Order: sequence, then structure tokens, then C-alpha cells
Amino acid sequence: MLTNLIIATMVGGFMGVLTHIKRNKTIKKPRNTKRTFDPGFLYDFAFGAVAALAVVIVADPNGLERVILTAILGGYAGEGAIAKLEASTNNSKNELTIDAVKGYNDEVIESDKKQEQK
Repeated sequence: MLTNLIIATMVGGFMGVLTHIKRNKTIKKPRNTKRTFDPGFLYDFAFGAVAALAVVIVADPNGLERVILTAILGGYAGEGAIAKLEASTNNSKNELTIDAVKGYNDEVIESDKKQEQK
């Protein structure tokens, strides 16, 4: 069982790196900037590995071929799930900003009406 988990982690990490290459058209190396650390391809490797590991644990495939195929699917799907989560987070932030602007505009309109009535 431990061997299957190690294989799943490595295959999922490899799939994460492949999706990194597909998205960025190259492999971005980890680097330090003045204020932050950019993990580069290691970030995608980790997400692919964790997703593949989770899928293999849940599915519990028997046989090495099934473990590898399940890890491939999990590693690739993990990247898609992260992208979808990130997109929904960005959309909710935009909606909050739009709601805040609408609320501010409503307040300005009401205050203008009150001043006109005086």
C-alpha cells in the first residue's frame, strides 16, 4: 500500500508539472524576489501530487496499472479543480466590489435628493 501511495504521489506530481508547462509554455523555476518567494513549478507539482494521492486513497485501486492510471487522472483533475476554485474566488471578489460600488452610488443619490429637498 505504501508503494502505491509513493507511486501515486510521483505520477500526480509529474502530471502537475505537465499542466504547469501547458499553462506557462515553459517550466518556471522557483525564485526569490525582493519580498516574496515564487515556487514556480513546485506549486503545481505539489497540487498534482496531493490530488493524485487523495484520489488513489479514495478509489483504492488494485494493481500497479490501475494505480498509475488513477494517479494520472487525479493529478490532471486536481489542477482543473484548483483553477475552477480560483476562478470562483475571483468572481466572488468582483461581485463584492460591484455590490460595494452600487451601495455607494445609492447613498450618494439619496444624499443628493435630501439636499435638493432642502
